[in-house]
Amino acid sequence: MKKIMAFLTVILVFGAVIFALIKFRDIAEVYIETEQAPEPQVQAPPVAQTDYIDELLEKHGDLLSVYYENLETGFTYRYNADRLYFSASVPKAFYALYVYLLAEQGLADLDTLHEFTEIDTNWGSGIIQKNYDYGAQFTLRELLRLKISESDNVATLMLVRLFGIASYADFVKESGGNPRLIGDRVMNSELSANEAGLFARKIYEYIESDADFADLFKASLLDNQHSFISSAYPIASKTGWTEPRAWHEMAIVYAPSPFTLVILSEREGWTEQDYADFAEILGVFEGFN
Repeated sequence: MKKIMAFLTVILVFGAVIFALIKFRDIAEVYIETEQAPEPQVQAPPVAQTDYIDELLEKHGDLLSVYYENLETGFTYRYNADRLYFSASVPKAFYALYVYLLAEQGLADLDTLHEFTEIDTNWGSGIIQKNYDYGAQFTLRELLRLKISESDNVATLMLVRLFGIASYADFVKESGGNPRLIGDRVMNSELSANEAGLFARKIYEYIESDADFADLFKASLLDNQHSFISSAYPIASKTGWTEPRAWHEMAIVYAPSPFTLVILSEREGWTEQDYADFAEILGVFEGFN
C-alpha cells in the first residue's frame, strides 16, 4: 500500500511539473509576442488622396496659396506655396515669438512700461491709435497681447522701436526663414505660404512647451478678434489684411490630431464669398485630417 501511495505521489508531482512547464511556455510566448509586436505606424496619405483638394484650390488660380501640416505625423500639403504676397499683419505673430523668447532669456521684461509716442502713429488696425493719446503707457505684456488679439499696428511699431529689425532678421534666418522678405515695419513684409507654415510650426512648438510665457502667447492667439475661419475645434491664429492686396490667415487648429493651415490670398476680403471660400478650404482639410 505504501508503494502504491508513493507511486501516485510521484505521478502527481510529475504532472504538476509538466503543467507548470506548459503554462510557463504559454506565458513566455505571449510576452515575446508583446515585446516583438511593432508599434503602429501612422501612414501619410498617398498623393492620390489629395487630388480632390488640388481640384478645389485650382479654381482660385494664382490668387490663393495654401500650406497644411499635420503636427503629429508631419505630413504636409502645399498649393502654390512659393508665391509671394504682401504679408499684412501675419508676421506680427512671429515677431511676438521673437520677443517672448527674449523674455525667456531675461533680455526683456514683460512688466516694464513703454510710452505711446508720435513716431508710433498708425491709423490701421488696432485700438491704441483710436482710443489713447500720446503719452499713454503700456506694459510689454499688454503690447504683445494687443499686437496679436487686436492686430494693433501701433503696438507692433512700438515693439519694433524697442527691439529693432536686425536681430529679428537673424532670428528668422536661424529659424529657417528668409530674412530678405522682412519689411522695416514687419507688417509690410513679403510672405509665402511655405514661410508662414514654418512660422506656424515654430509658434506651435513654443506655445505647447513648458516655457514661462507659452500660455500667455497661446491665449492671445486663441483670442484673435479678426479670424476669417471658425471651427468646432479651438483655433490659435493670426490674420492679416490690406485691401486689395491681402486677406490671409495662419492658423493652428486643435483638432484631435492638431494641424496648421495657412491660407494666403490676393483679394479685397470681407465679403460673404471670401468667408465661404476660406470655410470651404478649412472644411476640406478638417475632413482630410
